[in-house]
Amino acid sequence: MVIVKGKPKKAFNFVDYIDKHDYTGAMTILQHGSCEGLSSADRLLWIGYCLSRLHEFSRAKEVYEELLSAKQKDALATDDRSNVGLYLAITNFYMGCYDEAEQAALSVTDDSELKNRILLSIARATDDETKVAKYRQYLNSSKEDELSAAATELYRCHHKETADIYEKMLSEGDDLALNVYLAICYFKMDCFDLSLEALDTYSKAFPDSAIAANIKACNVFKLCDEDGTSAMEVIDTHCDENDRSNDLIQHNTVVYEGQRALKVLPDLVGKVPEARLNLASYFLRNNEVEAAAELLNNVDTNTPQAHVLLGILKTKLGQAEALPESLAEAQAHFHQVGNSPMKCDTIIGRQSMASSLILLKEYEDALVYLESIKTYLENDDVFNWNYGIALAALERYDEALEALLNVCDLSFKSDLAYIMWLAKCYIMTGQMKKAWECLDTEDHETTYQVLQLLANECYKLGGHNFLYSSKAFKELFEIDKFPDYLNGLTGACVGFFRHFIAKNQDSRVRSEDENALEEVIEMLESANSPKCRSIVKTIQRWKAHTL
Repeated sequence: MVIVKGKPKKAFNFVDYIDKHDYTGAMTILQHGSCEGLSSADRLLWIGYCLSRLHEFSRAKEVYEELLSAKQKDALATDDRSNVGLYLAITNFYMGCYDEAEQAALSVTDDSELKNRILLSIARATDDETKVAKYRQYLNSSKEDELSAAATELYRCHHKETADIYEKMLSEGDDLALNVYLAICYFKMDCFDLSLEALDTYSKAFPDSAIAANIKACNVFKLCDEDGTSAMEVIDTHCDENDRSNDLIQHNTVVYEGQRALKVLPDLVGKVPEARLNLASYFLRNNEVEAAAELLNNVDTNTPQAHVLLGILKTKLGQAEALPESLAEAQAHFHQVGNSPMKCDTIIGRQSMASSLILLKEYEDALVYLESIKTYLENDDVFNWNYGIALAALERYDEALEALLNVCDLSFKSDLAYIMWLAKCYIMTGQMKKAWECLDTEDHETTYQVLQLLANECYKLGGHNFLYSSKAFKELFEIDKFPDYLNGLTGACVGFFRHFIAKNQDSRVRSEDENALEEVIEMLESANSPKCRSIVKTIQRWKAHTL
């Protein structure tokens, strides 16, 4: 943040209002009151300062441009003249006019700490890493320069380094506001308890701070607030209607409540950095992959959330379109988060590493990471999805089924991969009727894939499972007159007949087995094939002589 400093050469009554942060009151006196002994140039300087503190940067810019005009320029002292050029740069910076801001700063011939900080801030805002490195090296140990150094590290997402600067400054002074910045760093590092401790120090002095309340709500939401209720209580208690119109608080309210995403977030993209990512997350949760891809195109990958979302996006694209390169990119994004020194021992870090390992089909290693965070995420859909798949891949089907059934999100439960794994778990735990219920979908591709799974897996298991294999092959043959499906049908039917004979020899045939045999005969007859008719005759002859 660029810091504007200034003190009047003589104390006038408007200063009392400035000391109380009542910049509107000070403006009234400066514009309409009697400020005896204050030159017109000094009066404009103070008006520009008040306008800047009120965030009325376009009006402040007009004031500074007037001061630099030929009419007022000569009335300014040399030092003031340089400062006005820098103040003009600051107003342009806050208006987002970075080229004009840089031009105004560079037009000031004298080098100074303030000029360097302004140019560093512009370089950060324009993502010019070369200039950031250039101006960063000129910072010294003054309070303002240390704050600028901290802002630079925060810009680079070096949250530990940023926190170190703030902790050092707090140990040397008593600037309470630094606790808010430190709380932000701790939050970014997933140290939510430490963040709340830092906020508590500040909130005792400023209990009505909307900024502190917003950060506190973020911490509460991350710590223990699955439905956002507790976070919203913090906002409702400490933020009035004016505060709640703030872009950041509006954004966070959408996250807490889980509502109005499409109404609020699109207008905040470009204003609140996280808005783009959270809107993309909303689209991904609702399977609007193209919309998410458009938002995440060329997105900065300087945050774990960006890597995670890109990992999810690339996974969805890779699985839907059978693109190995997309799956490789997804694995790399997840690995980036899971292998990060700052995130490797956090929940998101371990979950990301597990996702990376699942994509590499290294399920045993993935399970180690997942089981280390199971206590914290037993009701989390993403966790149960990954945990269930890893267990199923290791043939621990009972545990896998339990995990998959804990998934509640309908968008997950309608996904082909979820349905396929669920069906396989049902098959491998002997729950064939439940597996068959997985066909209850309007998506033809999902139906086709599940039928193939049932047909082949039940065939491999043999015994009574041949019945369900027969049913699946019959459905497949009716959809697609592919000869292999007819061969599968006849093979499964013969397999069930042989299973029936074996049970009959052991006197274990029950009425439901006889009904199943009749069902097999009907399926063979419906195929209308000479081979199937021949098998039916064989079964009928055996029944006539044996039953």
